[in-house]
Amino acid sequence: MQQIIVPLDFSETSFNAADFATDMYSNRNDITITLYHYYESEEDMEPAKQFMKSLRERLGEKYVYIETYIETGNDFVEQLAAFASSKNARLIVMGLTGKTPLAQRFSGSNTLKMVEEDVCPVLIIPPDVRYKKINNVLIASEMRLKEETPALLAVKEFLKDIKPAVHILNVDSSHYISLTQDFKASRDTMESLLSEFKPEFYFMRLFDFHESINLFSKDKQIDLIIIAPKQHSFFTRLFKTQHTKTLIYQSTIPVLAIKD
Repeated sequence: MQQIIVPLDFSETSFNAADFATDMYSNRNDITITLYHYYESEEDMEPAKQFMKSLRERLGEKYVYIETYIETGNDFVEQLAAFASSKNARLIVMGLTGKTPLAQRFSGSNTLKMVEEDVCPVLIIPPDVRYKKINNVLIASEMRLKEETPALLAVKEFLKDIKPAVHILNVDSSHYISLTQDFKASRDTMESLLSEFKPEFYFMRLFDFHESINLFSKDKQIDLIIIAPKQHSFFTRLFKTQHTKTLIYQSTIPVLAIKD
């Protein structure tokens, strides 16, 4: 059984992530979704067990196998990473932010920390985004792949699950008139590596990466964005500037982050 982990702090944002994950993997008999709760006070343990039991029963009605796990410790990210590693998790599904102090445990900073732990891909679900069939996936790429990396294998496994149309977008201000031969070669390599998904390639010469992603996503009706932090030079800024945080927090498009 393949493991999908959904951290829960009992905020609406984390509940939404759990609903998204169970809707996405409903009717899959090869998937186990583990609802994970990290508590800080011993007095919270029993109420958490009861709440998790109730939630497991509700989500299990979607014809997906649900497990629960609760624990305490000194560091949420460290504990979650260790648990995901022990389970050889295929995916962690997290809400991006919360509206209460408790929910802030699952804020953007902790979500990025989970990506940095590099245990497995992290699917980031914006607030209030409900699951719908994923028809179009955007891969934001610098086209520098030369061989099949662990990150690319993870991307391919994810794409096999959802079977979408794949759009690969490169945003580069240096592509003024034509692409370089080296760049064309890299594109051809990537096309070969992802040939089973028949990807379409696009190039945009805009200086604002985020603007480019937004424009492209609207034009192609993108349902999910895939980005690899190490590959993409813009990724760090994606979550550090206040403007970008606002942009991402208000996004209606889930992001799959895969560290490479």
